[in-house]
Amino acid sequence: EVKVVVEGGAQDGVGKGSRGGQIVILEGMNRWGDRVDGSVGKSFGYGAQRGLFIIQGNADSRFGIRLSGADIVIGGEIAEPVDDSLGYIGTRANLKGFAFEYMTNGRAVVLGDPGPWICSGMTGGVVYLRLQPEMGLDLAALKRRLAKGAKVGMSRLNDTDKANVRELLGYYFKELDESGQPEEVARLTPLKASPESHFVKVQPVNQQVDPSVSTE
Repeated sequence: EVKVVVEGGAQDGVGKGSRGGQIVILEGMNRWGDRVDGSVGKSFGYGAQRGLFIIQGNADSRFGIRLSGADIVIGGEIAEPVDDSLGYIGTRANLKGFAFEYMTNGRAVVLGDPGPWICSGMTGGVVYLRLQPEMGLDLAALKRRLAKGAKVGMSRLNDTDKANVRELLGYYFKELDESGQPEEVARLTPLKASPESHFVKVQPVNQQVDPSVSTE
């Protein structure tokens, strides 16, 4: 199995049509010893059928579109409270728009702001979105990020979902550890310990078996 690990960043179209292997994009060390970037360009993982993709930073637009079986963890996080009243949500989000458009299968975990117009035309798979109400990223904010007309719903995690999130975060933590970032693993460990407290899932409505969550 091919595994590519890059410390720095990646351009547009990485992982397009992937049928296996692993692609890991981590923050790279600059001349002052700080880790920076770790982000990817447009259409990352376009149509990927199999494989594991891990990104420590952010992503440009159309992230994971037509995803059809691969697993993705994207670790970019919000750095300041979310304020949608400013408009132009995508300019401040970790994903810049249209993520998971036409997704048909696969699993994805998003640790930051998923950006606007997500899950348009999604017919399969599952996306786990992180809740951070103390930073303004509450249920209402997440629902505002769904594309108008997207036939999806948000619901709480069941036992299968909790296992999925723990598995995917486990892959992410392994890469962080191996790259010399144990402090990041320690900081994020509560997410893995109690995924039901930190994530909701987005699924096509025809696949939903759990009650949807309310914003009230």
